[in-house]
Amino acid sequence: MAGQGVAPALFDHLVGLERALHDPAVRADAVQLAALLDVDFSEIGSSGSVFDRAAALAQIPGERAGVGIESEAFSVTALAPGLAQVRYRSWYVIDGVRQRAVLRSSLWRLQAQAWRMLFHQGTPEAA
Repeated sequence: MAGQGVAPALFDHLVGLERALHDPAVRADAVQLAALLDVDFSEIGSSGSVFDRAAALAQIPGERAGVGIESEAFSVTALAPGLAQVRYRSWYVIDGVRQRAVLRSSLWRLQAQAWRMLFHQGTPEAA
């Protein structure tokens, strides 16, 4: 775990928000998801598909049960006041088996005293 230019409390907070988005209960609840995704949210998924906020809110709650997400090696970098990047490695876990590792990067923006994910990208890790 590393934080560049961020206080330990902010590091812990942003990693906690990122991990909340891995929680099956949060992923299944469009209201909780909406609270974490910025109004300008967009994503380039590890599949290469591009999603806006509306598509993410429609698709994520319908993901199949039994799929988990494990993550590690978080780093947080302050990019500007109220803007931070979170990077880490993750795996989808299907029926207890880790799938291919994905390198992830998220931009988090502070607005109205709440951090929300502005952008996310997942890139499959090289073998």
